[in-house]
Amino acid sequence: MGASCEEGEVADEGPSAVVVEVLRVEPEPFIDTAVFSGQLDAEYAVTLKPEIQGVIASIEVEQGQRVAEGDVLFRLRDGEQAAKLREAEANRDLAHLRWKRASQLVSANASSAAQADAARAEWEVARARVDLARVDLERTRIRAPFDGVVGQRHVDPGARVEEEDELIRVDAVDRLQVTFAISDDGLPFARPGMRVSAWVRPYPGEKFPGEVFFVSPTLDPTNRRIWVKAWIDNADGRLAPGLFANVDLELRREPKAIVLPESAVALDHRGPYVWKVGDDDTVTRQPVEVGVRERGIVEIVQGLPAGTRVVSAGTHKVSEGTLVRAAENPLMGRARKTPAEGSLIGEGT
Repeated sequence: MGASCEEGEVADEGPSAVVVEVLRVEPEPFIDTAVFSGQLDAEYAVTLKPEIQGVIASIEVEQGQRVAEGDVLFRLRDGEQAAKLREAEANRDLAHLRWKRASQLVSANASSAAQADAARAEWEVARARVDLARVDLERTRIRAPFDGVVGQRHVDPGARVEEEDELIRVDAVDRLQVTFAISDDGLPFARPGMRVSAWVRPYPGEKFPGEVFFVSPTLDPTNRRIWVKAWIDNADGRLAPGLFANVDLELRREPKAIVLPESAVALDHRGPYVWKVGDDDTVTRQPVEVGVRERGIVEIVQGLPAGTRVVSAGTHKVSEGTLVRAAENPLMGRARKTPAEGSLIGEGT
C-alpha cells in the first residue's frame, strides 16, 4: 500500500513573510539646516523722552495705535515758547528795517559802510534768534521718530515732566529681526543673504521665512559664539518683539537628494547599511554612505540608486535573505514628514 499523508497533516508551505514597512526611494528636495534658538526684536525701538521740561498739555495718541513718522504724540504747554518766538520775529523785522535804512543812507553818502555792515549783522543775529525760538517751540511737540506702534504710556495729561522722564515706547514691527548665536564652526557658512525660517510656540507647525542681514565680524568673548541677525517679515502683525524663536539656518539646498527615515539605516562594524528589498521580496544588506542626519531624516549620498525598495521600519525583524511583505498601512512615510518643531523653544544654542 503506497505512502499517503495522515489525516490532519498539512503540507509544508515554506517560510512565512515578515511584515515590515517598505519605502521606494525617490529623489526629492532636501534642505540641510542647522537649528538655533534666538529672540525676535523690533526693527527699531525707542522710549521717548521730552527734550525740555514742561507740563503735558495733551496726548494725541492711544496706546497700541499705529503711527507714522512725524506724527505728534504729546504736546507740552507752549505759551512761553510761542511768546518768545513772536518777540524774536518782531526784533528780526525791526533789525531788517534798520539795515535797509542804513543801506539807503550809504547810497546817499549820508552814512558809512561800516554802519550798514553793523546793521546787517544785527539783522542776521535777529534771524538766528527766530530760528532758535522756533526750535524751542517745536520741542514742545513730541513726535514719532519712525513708522511703528506705540506701547504703554507712562504719563497723563497735566503731569510735569523732566528731560529724563519716559513718556511712551514706539516699536517698528512691520519687520522684525531675529538674533541668534552660532559656534565658530559655523563661520564658513554664515553670510548675509542666507535664508532662514523662524518658528515660535504660538504658531506650531508654521514657519516664517527670513534672510540673514548681519554676521558679526568677531566672536563674543563671553561665549565664543558669533552673533547673527536676520529679517523676518511681519507685515500682518502676527509676531511680537520679545518672542523666543527657533531658527532654521539653511546651509545647503539639494533639489534631488536621496533621503530616508532614520529607522531605515542600520549600523554595524562594517559601517552604515540598509536592507534592500529585491524583486522576489527577499532582503539583502546594502552598504550606503550617509550625509546629514537631522530630525529623524538621513541623507544618503552614495550606494542607493533611485527606485530601490528598502525596509523603512522593522529592520530588527530581518536578516540576510529574509522574505518580507510590505505593511498595508505604513506609518513611517507620514512620520518622516512631520518635524519636531517647538522642541527647542527657549533652549540655548
